[in-house]
Amino acid sequence: MISVLLPSRGRPKALTESISSLLDHADRPGSIEILIAADTDDPDTAAVDLPWQAAVWTAPARYGYPRLHEYVNQLAEQASGDWLMLWNDDARLLTSGWDTLVRDQQPAVLWPRSNDIATCNTFPIWPRAWTDHLGHVSLSPHCDSWIQFLGQTLDRHERVDIEILHDRADLTGGHDDQTRAESLAGYRTADYGSPAMETARAADVAALRALLDTEAA
Repeated sequence: MISVLLPSRGRPKALTESISSLLDHADRPGSIEILIAADTDDPDTAAVDLPWQAAVWTAPARYGYPRLHEYVNQLAEQASGDWLMLWNDDARLLTSGWDTLVRDQQPAVLWPRSNDIATCNTFPIWPRAWTDHLGHVSLSPHCDSWIQFLGQTLDRHERVDIEILHDRADLTGGHDDQTRAESLAGYRTADYGSPAMETARAADVAALRALLDTEAA
């Protein structure tokens, strides 16, 4: 099973389309689990008509973009899949059979192809066992960068032939809305590179390296 972690806000139509793209292009849609995080002040997201593979978790408080990782970490705790996938409501899966491509991979951080920044793994897919071992996905709202760093540092970062369209305002002109404005105001990029965060990422790398060494022994 693949568990998709999907925080969403204020985009019920886009959310529905995004979920449809995941399921419609899967060989085994019944083995895709979609976990959505919503805010208490966003009833439209909580009320979206979802397929049985998807469920909404409502956060006890609005964390906002400065605490985006808290949504993701909470969703990961509820996941039951062998793989975790970070996803957005403004993303569209384009590759048929993408789930089979994931299942054929060895444990690593998988890097789908997208129209996003060429060096950035915006939609990473990684073994749930790693997150279970660490107790979190990320300690920074830059969850994608955090997971990519772990994969690259451990030399477990692999390209996979899955194409994704990121329909974001600065990339395609799409979804130029209040949610996009809040995301631009909410991310604190400098925090990601702070000494405290560098120390935390190094600790995650050390913990995962120990896990991988144990598995290889």
